[in-house]
Amino acid sequence: MQSAVRKREFSKLDELADQWALTVGEYIEEYALDDVVPGICMNPGCLYTAEVEPDQRQGWCEVCGTTTVRSGVVLAGLI
Repeated sequence: MQSAVRKREFSKLDELADQWALTVGEYIEEYALDDVVPGICMNPGCLYTAEVEPDQRQGWCEVCGTTTVRSGVVLAGLI
């Protein structure tokens, strides 16, 4: 079960980086130390992104109406 969760997180991180026209490595280099970073909704099929705090784990998704937006820095395991 744990590996399925990490696989989904890595998939969402890849989608997030792609939406910002970056590779995952470039995303990490660009945002690892910033005060505001891109985050993505974790719901399946939703690709909503927004700028969030680096430690955000339950940000508001404007599309789904849920608190499912997670920071890419969190997804990368840096926080």
